[in-house]
Amino acid sequence: MNKELENNFNNVPWQVEKFEALLASNSSVYFDVDDFEEIIEHFVLEGNYKKALKVCDYAGQVHPTSVPLMLKKAQLFAALNKEKYALDILSGVETLEPSNTDIFLTKGAIYSQMRNYEKAIEEYNKAVFISDEPDHVYCNIAFEYENMGNYDKTLEYLGKALEVNPENDLAIYEAAYCFDLLSLTEESISFFNRLLDRHPYSSEAWFNLGVSYINSGLYEKAIQALDYSIAINQDHEHSWFHKGYALSLLNRYPEALEAYRQSLTEDEFDPMKFYYIGECYEKMEEYPMAAEFYQKTAKMDASIADAWIGMGICEIEMGSAKNAVNFFRKGVEKDPENPAYLCLLADCLIQANEFDQAMDIYEKAVKVEPEDEESWLEYAEAYARKKDLAAATGVLVRGLVVLPNNAGLQYRMAAYLYLSGRGKEGSFFLEEALSKNFEGHIALLTNYPALWANSSLIDLIEHYRPDTSS
Repeated sequence: MNKELENNFNNVPWQVEKFEALLASNSSVYFDVDDFEEIIEHFVLEGNYKKALKVCDYAGQVHPTSVPLMLKKAQLFAALNKEKYALDILSGVETLEPSNTDIFLTKGAIYSQMRNYEKAIEEYNKAVFISDEPDHVYCNIAFEYENMGNYDKTLEYLGKALEVNPENDLAIYEAAYCFDLLSLTEESISFFNRLLDRHPYSSEAWFNLGVSYINSGLYEKAIQALDYSIAINQDHEHSWFHKGYALSLLNRYPEALEAYRQSLTEDEFDPMKFYYIGECYEKMEEYPMAAEFYQKTAKMDASIADAWIGMGICEIEMGSAKNAVNFFRKGVEKDPENPAYLCLLADCLIQANEFDQAMDIYEKAVKVEPEDEESWLEYAEAYARKKDLAAATGVLVRGLVVLPNNAGLQYRMAAYLYLSGRGKEGSFFLEEALSKNFEGHIALLTNYPALWANSSLIDLIEHYRPDTSS
């Protein structure tokens, strides 16, 4: 193997070895500008900016008027946080080539690095009308406005970029990000529809329109948009995935499964795809398959609490509360401030005949998030199932201190008081609940059918029934 081929094989340009050898022997070195740029780039890729800068200094002595070498030197000074030196060089370069786009792009990037976003925009604006790729320059301007928190201007310049080049996927991605950040769903739908009017074969635009429809709850429209994206690019994995998500939100789980599977790559690295497949199987009550995919998720990323919780739910459904406890503990370990997970663990502990432990967990749940209505209800119901209605009402009293106007807690308090023979007290809470949410009484009577026998309770409900005769 000759020397040049050997160096290429090792990804070391031949110019670098020759340059090093000549310097080591104190020999003078001559390369043309392109060769010097190759050597500089080699050291930049290695992260050795100081050595790259030394090469720049040497190259500048050989080619003192080379603008590309001056630009390299300015970029290296910027990389070494010596922005003033970089800008001084660029000011000199600008007098030599005032229409060189790279000068203004480099200055813009340096001012951005210095967090002087207004100056960065000023320099980028100089580049717009002389650049061969104005859409990229518009994107740079948009990013500076994003750095300043001015999202209206960010979207304006991303729109300009897409007017110039509707296929600029970066501009599409950033626009979607801004709309999502600002929760501007309707504006996002309008934006991508306008883009598709000009460029109907943009797979990325159809994809982001689909995501916007999902965010609006328009799942059928989302599926239609995502189907267009897939028709243009059969391998658009994000479109397949979001189609699966939209289908699952419509409870069309077999179709969702197929779409999710189409989104998987040969060497899939996204554990959440496996999680959503597991969730589909869980909704279809195919618990062994669901557990298998939750396990795959946890194996890829053990920090995903939902995967451990999912495995716990599958174990309960398959009749093993004892095994479920271990998975729920894992999930709570990963997300200890999640009251829903804590309540799942507590309920599972009750099923495993660990009542005292369960009460400790419920107590933690209501302390972690005191304003979570469901935690108070589940905590109280755990005592009620043990026929300890005094303790159950005690829990609700505490909950109503935090949530004094919560109709759900008031309905439940009324139920426990009526069942305890304390109808007068119960009627107070029932009236409060009925005045806030009359329809809530349906769940009350469904969950506690014994209350149908209490005529005073039924009369009170009828008293509050809205008059629909008019």
